[in-house]
Amino acid sequence: MSTAPPAYNVTPAPFPAPGKTSTATIASHPTTASTLYFADKIVITVTQNGRLAHWTHVPLDLSATDSTLTHQPSFDHSTSDDPPSDLLPLHHLTATTILGGTNADIDVLASTLATTLASAIKTRNERELRTVVLGTGLDKSMGGRAEFSELVGLVLDVL
Repeated sequence: MSTAPPAYNVTPAPFPAPGKTSTATIASHPTTASTLYFADKIVITVTQNGRLAHWTHVPLDLSATDSTLTHQPSFDHSTSDDPPSDLLPLHHLTATTILGGTNADIDVLASTLATTLASAIKTRNERELRTVVLGTGLDKSMGGRAEFSELVGLVLDVL
């Protein structure tokens, strides 16, 4: 008795996958950011000195049953002295290290960068459901606020 092979859903996608690359110098390190848009993933890489050692992913497809997980509060900034928090990561997105992670400082940096970028993607298109995969190869000196802001800016240019 033979059984039929399982049916697979095939999603047509353009080849090669659309993408974009940009380079900048951040903290005296040449830094390259690239994106590739696949049917099921958005792959972002941020490299310095040819390194690519840490991989993190952030699923954007949440089947949340609690609306408080995905509801973004609305703030009236006209009566507040606080600046808008448009680049703060969405609280329901969670980054998970999938490869690397041997250096705690770089792990925190990569996770924060991944959730910030995933939040920017989700904010631009709330219907986006692909998983964001971030590969980084950053110098240990990238832990400062200025360096982080420059990294985010560089990647936003290629999203």
